Amino acid sequence: MQLFERLIEYSEAERLVLQSTPRLPVEEMPLGEALGLALARDLEATTDSPPFDNSAVDGFAIRSADAAVGRVFPVVDEAPAGRPARKSVGEGEAVKIFTGGVIPDGADAVVMVENTSGWGESFELGKVPSPGNNIRLAGEDTRRGEVILREGTEVGAPGIALAATQGYGALPVYRRPKVVVLSTGTELVEPGTRGLSPGEIFDSNSYAIVAAATEAGAEARRLYAASDEASALRSAIEEALETADVVVTSGGVSVGEKDLVKSTMLDLGVEQVFWGVKFKPGKPLFYGTRGETRLFGLPGNPVSAMVCFDLFVRPALMEMMGRRDRRRPRIAVYFERDIVNKFGRLHAMRVSLTRTERGWLAESVGAQGSGLVSSLTKADALALIGPAAEGISAGEPVEAIVLRDEKLF
Repeated sequence: MQLFERLIEYSEAERLVLQSTPRLPVEEMPLGEALGLALARDLEATTDSPPFDNSAVDGFAIRSADAAVGRVFPVVDEAPAGRPARKSVGEGEAVKIFTGGVIPDGADAVVMVENTSGWGESFELGKVPSPGNNIRLAGEDTRRGEVILREGTEVGAPGIALAATQGYGALPVYRRPKVVVLSTGTELVEPGTRGLSPGEIFDSNSYAIVAAATEAGAEARRLYAASDEASALRSAIEEALETADVVVTSGGVSVGEKDLVKSTMLDLGVEQVFWGVKFKPGKPLFYGTRGETRLFGLPGNPVSAMVCFDLFVRPALMEMMGRRDRRRPRIAVYFERDIVNKFGRLHAMRVSLTRTERGWLAESVGAQGSGLVSSLTKADALALIGPAAEGISAGEPVEAIVLRDEKLF
């Protein structure tokens, strides 16, 4: 039976992962495919935006000096979006204009159609506009050459819109990591295929990890659920190593004689960075490297696997993509009662959060067993209890990792 050589602290494990994680190559990604990726360099405005003075409303472009309630203006031309008026605005004249239309020469204000007698060949003015009313000036949004999006910014819908206004058809981003996920164990049954026989369980880990990796912005897939047989496991890991930036397994990294994942990885040339963390849930976590590929051997218990993914794999994926927000938000929380830590290592306790006058109140979601998947659906955060302390007193502040950002707003 194997034994853990040395258990390391959570903070050291996190540091070692991020320190050894490479940044992925830069690609010019079409606008429609860049969502969730991070810019590899600052993006500059290619032109003033808007590129010309234009109308913010449907109405009439006039000279404000001519405006008087009840005055009748003849309409001498029109300026729909995309086609400037041919005529300029003279004294007492107006040009019919639509939202986005170019402000014609001579005009310094636009009166909304609602403040006139209507869309006729002439109209009576019902409200006097001030100079500049309803005009969007050239360059009021961005100026040519200024930085509009910073390197490391996650590309979202507003960023895509801004880039499109500057004529960018593609963006320089770090490409998505390719993640291959394996679950190990002869006890695993593919969900939806058949019922369970005695001793079997449905494979939930690989589906959950693929979902979490995809949510983080990676391109993730299940290879298949490998068995505990050495030859099948070796073949699966070997194939994953050839196609992935990150290989994630669940199960098979503890100290039992059937826990073959770690030894198989090492036999295939993977260099062990660490194996075993003073952390609950997730003590038997394995992390290794082979060339540019990173390998995480997560524990088999579902909660342990998902917590370890969130605290170790997710930050690595974010680092690969150049994301600034590689760590989840961290806040101070307190409990209303004493909390005991009897594990002798850092305990990431699943808690719900409630905002109070004193700050964020944390409450255990219930039993903290590593196989209780339903507890993850109830948890807003992971309260970090320990590592050396036997517990914390009621009211004492403790750091928590927020899993649901929406709780903060």
